Amino acid sequence: MLAPGQFERRIGATGTAAVLAVLLFFGALAYWQVFRTDLSDDERNPRVLAAFRGPNRGRILDREGNELAGSLGDGTRYYSDASVAHLVGYLDARYGSQGAELAFNDSLSGQAATSWQGAFDAEFRRQALKGNDVRLTIDPVVQAAAAGALGARRGAVVAINPQNGEILAMVSVPTYDPGALEASGEALLADENAPLLNRATQGLYPPGSTFKAVTAISALENDVIKPDTRVTCPEQIVFDGFPVSCRNVPQGPGTYPFKSAFTFSVNAIFAQVGVKTGWDRLLETAEKLGFGGALDFTLDTAPSQVTNPESKLTTTLLASTSFGQGELLATPLQMAAVAAAIANDGVLVAPHLGLSEMDGELVARKLGDTSSRRIMSEDVSRIMRDFMVSVVDNQQANGVAMQGVKIGGKTGTAEAGDGTSHAWFISFAPADNPTIAVAVIVENGGQGGVVAAPIAGTVMRAALAR
Repeated sequence: MLAPGQFERRIGATGTAAVLAVLLFFGALAYWQVFRTDLSDDERNPRVLAAFRGPNRGRILDREGNELAGSLGDGTRYYSDASVAHLVGYLDARYGSQGAELAFNDSLSGQAATSWQGAFDAEFRRQALKGNDVRLTIDPVVQAAAAGALGARRGAVVAINPQNGEILAMVSVPTYDPGALEASGEALLADENAPLLNRATQGLYPPGSTFKAVTAISALENDVIKPDTRVTCPEQIVFDGFPVSCRNVPQGPGTYPFKSAFTFSVNAIFAQVGVKTGWDRLLETAEKLGFGGALDFTLDTAPSQVTNPESKLTTTLLASTSFGQGELLATPLQMAAVAAAIANDGVLVAPHLGLSEMDGELVARKLGDTSSRRIMSEDVSRIMRDFMVSVVDNQQANGVAMQGVKIGGKTGTAEAGDGTSHAWFISFAPADNPTIAVAVIVENGGQGGVVAAPIAGTVMRAALAR
């Protein structure tokens, strides 16, 4: 029999030992993971090596479960489709990580769902974590159509469901093999064609006449003009000595409704309307759509801009900006977001690439930000859809029209600064209830309505046939 107080002393000793054990555990974690962070970058660290060669890392799948990335038995990462290289990304001990491999690393590595027991096993028993699979929003049929239509031409295609923000296709050309970075990394970095650049999210281009959609939204939202307002363009309109011609488009000089100026992309009219709208209101509209910063997205995006930060906001710069030149720079994802907001009754749902984290066949959790914000009124959205349908109905875009389906679109032919032009096209379908919005750019491709529009048409047909 225990002496009086002996039982309590034993309980106290046991409790003290337990507390000390817990403190030791967390002390070890703090030392190795917080204070000794220098080891995390040491290429000799077994954990660093294991992170890039873990056979238990989860797979990356498309929305139908087709494998886009996985691991061999020795932990080597492999990739199945070069057309998704930029969005899937890579995992390499020398070059690090990019794309979905980086964005969803916690899920793929198993760190997102690690329990206390898992943390203990990983820290002290050196047991490897098992990652979950990640299913992306990519539609394999739409992705294949986009890759095939763009072919070997430098540029990008982005297709988005405007109703929920899901990216259905994202193609950037030239592409590369993410599984061969160890052998080809230096050559890829030195390549003047920048194959490692994800042109869809980080390529910055003057948007050309596709930006007329932004100018029109701003003017309509602020009651500067109505769709049927009669506008007149003589031979040219001059803004503080800067002449803008009316003769380089089918509509040409004359008097016609503002809607016709959009349909036939009359630069001088848009310069005039933009100047009347003013810098403050145009910038406000552009910022609502995401210009002036990096668009919030699953992957890193380059910040689209309206003007250079140090520029003076002059009338001549406003005139050229309003029809899509000036100092404008936009990513294809940004212009896809413009089309998506118009298509979705003026509401932009956050574009995202993640669909779900999968534990075997079970959905462990849903991925992707589905937040939304209103960009324009429903009335202005309806007017803009009508404007963009008029572009296609009046044969201003080749290879887009579909029997029995109304399509909306806007062409863009943006001066590249080297004597050539980038070919742009933004679009959505079907116009009465859009389920896909597409942005296409072909670098130095020429006329958007001739070169980029047929690519978008192919992508939309593939999506609507699903």
